[in-house]
Amino acid sequence: MRQTRRKGLHPVFTVMIVILLVFILIVGGILAYVYFQLRSTANNMYDAEFEGSQSNLRQAEVEISEGDPISVVLFGTDDDQARNEDMRGRRSDTIMVVTLNPDTGEGNIVSIPRDTQAEIVGRDSVEKINHAYAYGGPMMAKDTVENFLDVPIDYFVSINMDGFTNIIDEVGGISVTSEDTFEQSEYSFQAGETYEMDGEMALAFSRARYDPGSGGDSGRQQRQQQVVQSIADELMSVQTVTNFNDILDVLGENIRTNIQFNEMNELRSTYQEPAQNLDRLLLEGYDERSQEDGLYYFFPDEASYNEVTSELKANLELEE
Repeated sequence: MRQTRRKGLHPVFTVMIVILLVFILIVGGILAYVYFQLRSTANNMYDAEFEGSQSNLRQAEVEISEGDPISVVLFGTDDDQARNEDMRGRRSDTIMVVTLNPDTGEGNIVSIPRDTQAEIVGRDSVEKINHAYAYGGPMMAKDTVENFLDVPIDYFVSINMDGFTNIIDEVGGISVTSEDTFEQSEYSFQAGETYEMDGEMALAFSRARYDPGSGGDSGRQQRQQQVVQSIADELMSVQTVTNFNDILDVLGENIRTNIQFNEMNELRSTYQEPAQNLDRLLLEGYDERSQEDGLYYFFPDEASYNEVTSELKANLELEE
């Protein structure tokens, strides 16, 4: 049995939360001539199917307008043409849980490895946790994460990772310096070299994991951070104003959430401090082949699991 130490994603500039926070910050710096475009994009991102979808572990709904501590699960999904043609559902290859407490000004973030063995809520099966999204979309995935952690999950944000290519192309490309030397999808990257990337190149750069020199999961997570930071810089730059509507269209097409437009404004004003003060929690464990199905799974150490869930509950002001 090989012990492993899983590194969580960067506390602020993560693949999904940054795109959402950038959008919220744009809303926060609202200008009259883009207000209705922003509102329209927020409506496109909003998934009305899950309106009022209270956590199974909550006795009462949380109120963002009242500054209640909240939790958000962040999904990065793989939604490409090949999967659609084969009628295979999306899988959430990136899963993170964030808790925000505006009273204390503190936040937590923890990454759940996609190969984590978990009960799939609504399927009566035990599989890799990222399968839940493929079976039942964000609600089944949210319920599965909630059940796994025994922590209420109030909101979800889902981002189509392949949509990043369109976002990057719309902002005119990004500049990224590689910290590793590796090859991926016919692209070669050298450590220390800076590359002007279009969407396809950036996607290859951020997805490399098994290729020699790419650094495995931790290397991929670091590269995703770099890509998102560069996207955020471009989104906030003056040069992007001319195609602002096109950028909003791409964001609206690739992000889904059950957070409404007015709640986004509250998040910006009330939850900004804890969002900028995220404490990274590390879920440690090991990889092992299952005797039941022969697949490799990630299993969290009991002590690490208990520590993580305790921290999340404390930040949500829940009694254990």
